[in-house]
Amino acid sequence: MWWIPVAAYLVGGILPGEYLVRWRRGASPRELGDEPGTAGTWRQAGAAAGLAVFAFDFAKGLLPVWLADRLGAGGWLLVATAVAPVAGHNWPLQRGFRPGGRGLASAIGVTVYLAPRALIPALLVGCVVALWRRRTPWVGIVGFPLGLAAMPLAGTPGERVVAALAAMLTVGLRYLQWTRHRGRWI
Repeated sequence: MWWIPVAAYLVGGILPGEYLVRWRRGASPRELGDEPGTAGTWRQAGAAAGLAVFAFDFAKGLLPVWLADRLGAGGWLLVATAVAPVAGHNWPLQRGFRPGGRGLASAIGVTVYLAPRALIPALLVGCVVALWRRRTPWVGIVGFPLGLAAMPLAGTPGERVVAALAAMLTVGLRYLQWTRHRGRWI
């Protein structure tokens, strides 16, 4: 089953925002000074394109973890599968490992599958804060720690907590890289 995280990483590197924004605007999100994820696509190509990117990125996080779980993968394989689509989105092979998106939607897909009772309410709180602050990263900044704290209360098995935490930390690494590059904090 080693192939599951490998395939998840490669699929994670598919950035639909690159294609949708280029099709709509004639330039990539990077050329327009934006990210190829949900928020950047929404800004550059509209709400429908942004929602389509979110759905694709969410699915590319959720489906590999679902498949690994259904095939009985556990331990390091579950953790690797949880990290792979997020890492693929953040540092895609197709781009020579140069930064892609920030991996939030993919990590949401991973964590919602692993611990839905803890993560769905926590991420909804994150969405409220993001709407109030008018910055998408707040979904994860608020939602992930709340979800992590709620996982033991929701009875989430330890193996799933570790896998979800690994996906969250992968997003955190990309945010640190992004804020350092931009010279500011969120």
